Amino acid sequence: MTLNQLVSAATGHNSVARGLAILALAVTVGLFIGAIRVRGVRLGVAGVLFSALIFGQIGLSVDPNVLQFLRDFALILFMYAIGLQVGPGFVASLRADGLRLNILAILVLVLGAIMAVAAGRWLPRATSPGLYTGAFTTTPGLAAAQEAFRRASGVDENNPDVARIGLAYSIAYPFGVIGPVLVTLIMRYLFRVNIEKEKSDLLAEDQKRRPPIEIADFQVTLSTHTGKALRDNQLLRGTGIVLSRLLRAGSVSVPTGQTEIHLHDIYRAVGPRDALAKIISELGQRVEAGFDSAAGDVRRLDLIVTRPQVLRRSLRELDLVRRTGVTVARITRAGIDLIPSASVRLVFADRLVVVGPAAGLKTVEAELGNNPESLDRPQLAPIFLGIVLGVLVGSIPLAIPGMNITLRIGLAGGPLLVAIALSQLGNIGSVIWYMPASANQLFRDFGLAVFLACVGLRAGDHFIQRAAEGGGLPLLIWGAIITLVPVFLIGCLARLMLKMNFLTISGWVAGAMTSSPALLFADELTHSGAPAVAYAAVAPLSTLVPIICAQVLAIASH
Repeated sequence: MTLNQLVSAATGHNSVARGLAILALAVTVGLFIGAIRVRGVRLGVAGVLFSALIFGQIGLSVDPNVLQFLRDFALILFMYAIGLQVGPGFVASLRADGLRLNILAILVLVLGAIMAVAAGRWLPRATSPGLYTGAFTTTPGLAAAQEAFRRASGVDENNPDVARIGLAYSIAYPFGVIGPVLVTLIMRYLFRVNIEKEKSDLLAEDQKRRPPIEIADFQVTLSTHTGKALRDNQLLRGTGIVLSRLLRAGSVSVPTGQTEIHLHDIYRAVGPRDALAKIISELGQRVEAGFDSAAGDVRRLDLIVTRPQVLRRSLRELDLVRRTGVTVARITRAGIDLIPSASVRLVFADRLVVVGPAAGLKTVEAELGNNPESLDRPQLAPIFLGIVLGVLVGSIPLAIPGMNITLRIGLAGGPLLVAIALSQLGNIGSVIWYMPASANQLFRDFGLAVFLACVGLRAGDHFIQRAAEGGGLPLLIWGAIITLVPVFLIGCLARLMLKMNFLTISGWVAGAMTSSPALLFADELTHSGAPAVAYAAVAPLSTLVPIICAQVLAIASH
């Protein structure tokens, strides 16, 4: 009995049950394939596409209506989770190095689209959008291209030209997975990169751009600034320094704006390293304070912001020091230490270090929430509300000036943009757009795995025969060229002319190509978090731009 007959016998005449069984089996086999490492590189979730192609080739088909629904729903989940993941740091990245990285990524994607148009002149009709989306492994772009082609041509899902787009995608996709890894390796050897030197250079650059936050205890031994209240001291203004504790006459207290500086005062200060060094040199000298053994009702508490009522409120508005005697000594957001200045607004899951009397700490804890369990319990209402908004935004027609066509960012771009916007907004009342990292990873992997399985099962039907008839080898060659040439040329430009660090380039290559295997390879090659930072900076636009380009290619091909 064949596998097809076995599945049919087990599920009977229920097409939905049969389809789900085949799809789940294809995903399972694909994940096993993706876990295989070859020279430190593994396909990961991308392995599902190859197993699904094999299943389709051997005749394990799924009802087209079931397949289309599952594909679209999985795509929405994947893109929405991606938006929530990268959204919080996206706007901030554009203010720094991210703007330059995104411009370079857009150049790669547009150059690839131009090359796909050129290739389409020598290839069968409607192959250029599939070639482009496969070369850049942009699964959302494929869905957008097929939808745009159907709208422009007035055909349904079963049209041969629509299937040809999926076929070209499937042929170009394998090298689209391998290509970014090859580009990273080629650039490493071409420019004779020393990974350890690149790490030290990048660390030095980061410290210049964002000095590390440190804690230091110092004693006032110079009388230059004594007798002045802290809030009136020009030396402390605009430095980002927070004085969290004061030891005076053997008693510990929390300094406030009214506290006067006296000789022999000992302060605990938190702030940027260079600013701390300057303040200490102006006021006195570093000491070992011994705050823990001194008398006084001052304690430290680590807590997490989880109460909706305080979200998006600034420390100035909360006025904790005056009301409770508690000062915020440190704020950590998404793994990054922030200077707790008065203008900083709290967001859900901020981690705070607060110092003050026991009664004040108890009041602050009640006001801010400090309920770690809520971080591991995702709310369903914000997820489904975000998906509704994403589908609506994706359905809005966008007119292109000078062209008699309209585009839609579709079921891929809509949820992505909405998720980024909602993650920036943070919350509306008790509705909080926050998803725990583990839940986000599950949504992304589940959505991508199901989407790739649907694409593979659809394209895999007589895949070898159709590839041979449709000129599979030229598609493969053109796909490899479109994958390699744009990102390699722009990458060399970034290294030679912009003097960009290799660790950043390796993450940028993965992000511009939206290639998770390339990011995993870059992480293992460099043993650094820098590639992931660059990847996150360009991933949103690198996901959105191909959706637009693929639709233009599809409309031009109809």
